[in-house]
Amino acid sequence: KTEEELSASRRIINNLTIMLGVSKNRLEEVEKAKNNLKETKEKLTQMENEISDWALLEKAFSNDGIIALEIDDAGPQISAIANELLKVFGGRFSIRFDTQAAKADGRSLKETFDITIFDAETNEAKSIKRLSGGEKTWIEDAITKAICIYNKNASGKEFKTIFTDEKDGALDAEKKREFFLMKRKVLEIGGYDVEFCITQTPELVEMADTVITLEKGSIKTN
Repeated sequence: KTEEELSASRRIINNLTIMLGVSKNRLEEVEKAKNNLKETKEKLTQMENEISDWALLEKAFSNDGIIALEIDDAGPQISAIANELLKVFGGRFSIRFDTQAAKADGRSLKETFDITIFDAETNEAKSIKRLSGGEKTWIEDAITKAICIYNKNASGKEFKTIFTDEKDGALDAEKKREFFLMKRKVLEIGGYDVEFCITQTPELVEMADTVITLEKGSIKTN
């Protein structure tokens, strides 16, 4: 009987040992699963943060983000420079950048972009799209040069030279002279040393400090 009891006890111990081994294995699997779950949660949190960052960047670079803020910030400064340049033409015209407009319902605003021109002579405000050829020429050039000056100042870099194509063809004789005077105003306000420009108008050639003449096989200056 003692042998039988001993054998039974051994079987029980053996079974318990097996069960203990199985339990240890399961415990190790549970711990491993817990570690994996922790890592998964950390990765999930990291991905959520990255998604949030990308969503913020998407918003920042959308039309309602940094772009709109840049336009809102730059608009008044550029228009102020352009209006200073336009004083050369007697101060008749002044400009304003519009970045919002009323929606059809009249109760809310929408993002837009237009340049409104105020004509002191007619006391009328209208879009730059409605200007005549001559008026549009010098106003567009004033805006272009104002943007140029603004970018120069904002960059913190020193640019001393401007290059422009011929743009005075649509102007009458008087306005051509004023157009040339505006070039000198650009140099003054923008801190430039020289502008290289093209013209076929003899009166403007005479107003230039230096004339570069291109001929076949040669370049002359005077």
